[in-house]
Amino acid sequence: MTPLRPPAAFLPVAVALTAFALGACAPDVHDEMPGRAQAAPPAAAQSGGLKTLRQIQAEENARPISPPRPQPPPAPPQKLSDASQAPGQPPGQPPVRRRGSSSPPPPPIDQPATPALPAPGSTQGLTDRAKRDLMSPEVDRLRTDDAMGRLDPLQQRDLLRKQQDLRQYGPGPLGY
Repeated sequence: MTPLRPPAAFLPVAVALTAFALGACAPDVHDEMPGRAQAAPPAAAQSGGLKTLRQIQAEENARPISPPRPQPPPAPPQKLSDASQAPGQPPGQPPVRRRGSSSPPPPPIDQPATPALPAPGSTQGLTDRAKRDLMSPEVDRLRTDDAMGRLDPLQQRDLLRKQQDLRQYGPGPLGY
């Protein structure tokens, strides 16, 4: 009699089934090297298997819905005894908060408003005076040349424009 050999096409399937059967029979994995990080077990092992959406919804619907508990009304503020008052403090004043106390802080103290400072003065006058001081020597030279008849028509036009600009910056120290 000749032994029966499976065809070669069934060999990978047989190997896979054998590996699966051995894996199912394997005991739980134990930590052989304590102190080293281990991977967390899969989620299916933690919850006893994967749940479908319908199973989760069924569990949610099966839970009894409890009505919300009514909240007790807040306790009225208690009157502090005279012993809790700081010495030398009038009895009508709120107590001084001690360090590390869980009591609420005292109300803020009204402080006087800080006096408002006057707005800084304008520097426009100083700027105008500096511009006038820079232009004055040139205008004086052009006026002298014009009085002597040395200016051509284009220079006379420049003199008139510079005099107009000089008037824009206000009177000079001599009043013109």
